[in-house]
Amino acid sequence: MNALNKIAAGVVGLALVAGIAWFFRSDPIFMISGKQLSGQAAPYPRDWGFSDDYSTIAIETNPGDPHSVTTLCFVHEGVLYVPAQGGSSKQWTQFVLDDPRVRLKVGKKIFHAKAERVLPLNILEYKDSLGSKYPKMKDRSPEEVPEDLWLFRIRPMIG
Repeated sequence: MNALNKIAAGVVGLALVAGIAWFFRSDPIFMISGKQLSGQAAPYPRDWGFSDDYSTIAIETNPGDPHSVTTLCFVHEGVLYVPAQGGSSKQWTQFVLDDPRVRLKVGKKIFHAKAERVLPLNILEYKDSLGSKYPKMKDRSPEEVPEDLWLFRIRPMIG
């Protein structure tokens, strides 16, 4: 077997392994979406301050056919918020508009909640809270805020 055939066989093998991993995935990995989140169910927290220990969380949408992504989050006045840059073009945001039930994975714990889109959005209202968790965002000017930024308020499931 010559070197080119060995390389081709390696690429095919790697593609096969990646395809199998993709099919059986659960949690999202960086920018690759996942399916149903894995983890231990936990009661809805009274205080989301512990989420500041994590730079990203995972959000699962579309309960009938779970779709999960990695995203940022921050706490403002005791409430958890999840932003979506390019919100109008994201699949997960459209799922939330259709069905607000979500599951959040923070660390290894899973929280059932609902997500409400914040409208109208004045992102400057949240600037200090966002900046306390992500210091690089604190000094951004209003012109640096992405035009298609969506924000979701996380609330407990009732009923």
